[in-house]
Amino acid sequence: MPDGFHFSTEIRVRLPETDVMGIVFHGYFFTYMEVGRMDYLRNLGLTEDVKPIKGFDNVVVHVGCDFRSPARFDDPLVVYVRIAEVKRTSFRFEFQIVHKRENRLVAVGESVHCAIDKATWKPITVPETFRETIARYE
Repeated sequence: MPDGFHFSTEIRVRLPETDVMGIVFHGYFFTYMEVGRMDYLRNLGLTEDVKPIKGFDNVVVHVGCDFRSPARFDDPLVVYVRIAEVKRTSFRFEFQIVHKRENRLVAVGESVHCAIDKATWKPITVPETFRETIARYE
């Protein structure tokens, strides 16, 4: 496991996720990061019914991904996930996607989420219970 990461989940590349060159189309890496994010939150008991995070609403305000090496159909990938930072109204996930058999870095990414009041769409303070759960785990 990469330094600083305590959680991972696995994905196998499906045929429709590849492009004409036979490698994973870049947009699917955002799906892989989202799968990792949800598995991470579920693992910590932070999901609720169909809500990604219980106790407050949030929106994605930034997402990025850097590609390091190709992934191809049927490759087993490991998505490493952590929350690297919790600020007053936002928190940042970091991801590393590694080819499982070759232990080769495929991509790195991040997503930043802002806690919001759903009625006004204004930022709110990230709840203390969320902060405490992340601090204990990370």
